[in-house]
Parts: sequence; structure tokens; C-alpha cells
Amino acid sequence: MTEARSSLSNEFFTSEGEIKPAVWRRSSVGKYLRLIPRKKQLKDSFLHRKLGDKFLREEYWQPTRKAISRGFAIGCFWAMIPMPFQMIPSGLFSILLRANIPLSLAAVWITNPITHPILIVFQLWLGECILNQPSSLYILQNADTLTDGVIALIKHAPLPLMTGVAVCAVFFSLVGFFGSRFFYDLAIKKIIKSYQARQKK
Repeated sequence: MTEARSSLSNEFFTSEGEIKPAVWRRSSVGKYLRLIPRKKQLKDSFLHRKLGDKFLREEYWQPTRKAISRGFAIGCFWAMIPMPFQMIPSGLFSILLRANIPLSLAAVWITNPITHPILIVFQLWLGECILNQPSSLYILQNADTLTDGVIALIKHAPLPLMTGVAVCAVFFSLVGFFGSRFFYDLAIKKIIKSYQARQKK
């Protein structure tokens, strides 16, 4: 892939060897990039007010391999944490670790208010299996709603739940980190292949 890169003009790559944002937008993955938050959309937003002007610095919005993998890992990590406003710590850690902010914010929405109660039940079950503790899931049968049952589970077995949360957060952040690197390299190969095919015509 290095030889293929060297044959491409500067219009495709930055001086650091990363694909330029405009090239990403014109590529086959461009349609998916529209789903990721843009800087102009988040200017003066709640996150901008909470995290300050560092939130909008250009370096945190560049689609480099390192920044993308870090951003996706951070977003996946906080997506597994049962707490409100996950985007705030996700954005903050993206700034601290020089990660891609839009991807970290998008990855947080792997979980949402609809799926989170189900995830918490799974995390509790996982924690109880790891700690070899008896199941507490019977509490759900006595609850009026799933939300009430989840709250009761959290109060009844916080340690197994936190154990399950920690395991899920670390596991999915690693999957996000290495998975995003794999797909990043795959996308670059596809862009180079497409360019070379056009050159032969």
C-alpha cells in the first residue's frame, strides 16, 4: 500500500500521509460521513458550552488513523457506562487524548435510552457470572415496568453490575479501537484501488 500511496498526487494525502477530508467525502464512505456530527452543527451547542472552545479545534476533527481509532474507542467505552449525558465525558476524553471528536460522539449512540435498560440487565448478568453470585434477575418479574426493575436491580446488586459494566466498557472499547483501524485501512485500499482503476481508463 505504501507504493500505491507514493504514486498518488498530493491532492489525496496530507503531508503526514493521511487521506484529506475532501477525499473521504468523495469516496464510497462519504454517504456514511453525513451521519457524523459536523463542527458547524455543534458550534454554540450544549457540548460546546460545557467543554469550551477546545472542543472546536481543528486537530480534534481531522480524520486521521490515530484520532479515529481513539475516538471510536472512547465513544464505545462511554456507551457502555449507564449514566446520562455520556457525550460530555466522551468529548472531554477526546480532547485529553487527542481523539476524533465527531466519531467519539457518534459511537456513544451505540446505546440509547431504549436499549440501555436491556444492556444493564445483560451487564448485571455478566457481573454475577464473573463473581459467581446468584442471579438477581427475578427482581424484574416483580417490577411494574422494565425501568422500575432496572432501578431495583442497580440498588440490589451494584457490585456485580459495576463488574459487568467495566468488562463491557473495556471489551467494546478495544473492539472499537482495532475494528476502526481495520476499516480505516480497508477504506484507504478501496480509495487507492478506485483511483488506479480510473487512471487505467
